[in-house]
Amino acid sequence: MDNPVRQSADSQDSGILVPQIAQSFRQLPISLIVNLAIGLILAAVLWNAVPTPVLLTWSVLLIAVTGARFLSLRAFRNAAPRSESDLAMWTKYFLAGACAAGVVWGLSGILLFHPSSFPHQVVLAFVLGGMMAGAVPLLSPVSHAYWCFAIPVVVPISIQMMWVGDQIHLVMGLMMVIFGLAMLATSAQVQRLFRDSEKLRRELFSVIEVEQALEYLVRLDSLTGIPNRRLFEEELGKEWARAKRDHAPFSLIMADIDHFKEYNDHYGHPAGDLCLVEVAQAMHHALSRPGDVVARIGGEEFAFLLPQTDLSGAIAVAEQIRERILALNFPHEASPVASHVTLSFGVSSSELTSVSSAGELIRTSDIALYEAKRCGRNQIVAARKTASVVVA
Repeated sequence: MDNPVRQSADSQDSGILVPQIAQSFRQLPISLIVNLAIGLILAAVLWNAVPTPVLLTWSVLLIAVTGARFLSLRAFRNAAPRSESDLAMWTKYFLAGACAAGVVWGLSGILLFHPSSFPHQVVLAFVLGGMMAGAVPLLSPVSHAYWCFAIPVVVPISIQMMWVGDQIHLVMGLMMVIFGLAMLATSAQVQRLFRDSEKLRRELFSVIEVEQALEYLVRLDSLTGIPNRRLFEEELGKEWARAKRDHAPFSLIMADIDHFKEYNDHYGHPAGDLCLVEVAQAMHHALSRPGDVVARIGGEEFAFLLPQTDLSGAIAVAEQIRERILALNFPHEASPVASHVTLSFGVSSSELTSVSSAGELIRTSDIALYEAKRCGRNQIVAARKTASVVVA
């Protein structure tokens, strides 16, 4: 039976696979250039100390492996993998490249080891030690990659040193083994730090997402699911500032369900809540532009923010909404206006001379809405372009 803790850990590890592979391939170009440069410098230093065919053979192997890893890097960038199966495949390619590079550098500890020139031996050991140290940040993020590289590198040179047999070579061989073990331990720590930091980043991102979701929810009306007064006021301030900056028209529609108190008294509050939901959703779906917003700002009162819309355009939108509500044919036997639910609308716009602020825009819309109710309801009244109101 599978261990649930192990399954959870595996799931987390698979989630970290993307940044692991991306991080490793991102660092690969510089590493490959440095690898090739150091290899060619080493070949130049050992040119007269090692048989030329051997040196050329090793150099060709290094160039071939480096070229293959460059091609793998290019293919990875072109593929831009996202699925876990694709990423697992690229992980294998990366591991294969690390192992191949480790074998080539490990062969240098055998093929390029000068049996009688101690200075050349020291140079070779120094280079291989540097290669192992330099590979830690590149290979550690991917599991087993550093092991695939470091073990083939450190084992041959350590054996060669100890094989010579004298005290200094035994000490150097032992030091290479100790250094290799230290690098493996360092790699394990780097991998653990990478995983911990990535998990922390993911957790932080998750917390931010939750906070953003909660922040969004507190701006929604819990009953109708459309924006509430808080979001309305925030968007009103933003859109008013944008309209003034861009010298663009900005309109506001205030709407009220006619005789909603009588509706609640006649049908009951549960039916009243259902009516509010249906009306709110109909209003929401009546808006076709992304920037348009409808919000519930009171019990049965709604407001529409219409950026880039002049007064005549806002009146047309209000008429579309009025007709959509009528099409619901929601019964309202307690209404003296009609046998079904109706709405009254007050419309105002920033282009009016009487509107000089967002507060004035609300005030003139309220006055127009009051006038629509006074004139019999189920109609649209727009604020006058000079003063007072005009029936649309």
